Amino acid sequence: MESEICYIFAAGEQTPCDIQLSSKDLVIAADGGFDYLEKLGLRADIVLGDFDSVTRTDLPADSIRYAKEKDDTDLFLAARTGLEKGYREFAIYGGFGGRLDHALGNIQVLTFLSRQGATATMYGDRFNLRVITDGTLSFGKDLPENRPGNLCSVLSLSDISVGVTIQGFKYELSDMTLTNAYPLGISNEFTGKKAFINVKKGTIAVLWYLP
Repeated sequence: MESEICYIFAAGEQTPCDIQLSSKDLVIAADGGFDYLEKLGLRADIVLGDFDSVTRTDLPADSIRYAKEKDDTDLFLAARTGLEKGYREFAIYGGFGGRLDHALGNIQVLTFLSRQGATATMYGDRFNLRVITDGTLSFGKDLPENRPGNLCSVLSLSDISVGVTIQGFKYELSDMTLTNAYPLGISNEFTGKKAFINVKKGTIAVLWYLP
């Protein structure tokens, strides 16, 4: 299922996007993400949440309703559902915007997915973010974000991230150790060259701005 994507739409900012869904992709609306999908004109395969933020009243009959008082956030429930159905690539929309604590919690959801061996990217209005555990993120030189001067930051989410290598950017690192108490990787810049970021052991967040 490497080419099959689990799309999750949450109740944050409704970023414009052009998604061409395949029949094998899974689309999950997490609570107010159902409103988001309506505006985009996209299907919802699964609708779940406690439904405290959705405005539509025509929820599907098979919607999965959870109690408002629960340990898991709606986005976490959606992520876990995608994993249980066998998906290992996740694209999350509506995870930024609104409350800062929600955005931080959503980054923790990406961390959870990353540590389960999944690839997860959260797409925003001005920037995108991916969490990587013991792995690599590459940027081709023809990507729109890979233009000289565009910003990209790398932050350690684990206490220690070992063997961090950053190549093809203005500021390069080779086999460095990053910690979650020192923001060494803030405000790097693309150069237009093929680039990559690798961490041998640990979990890092990579955030890049959109052109």
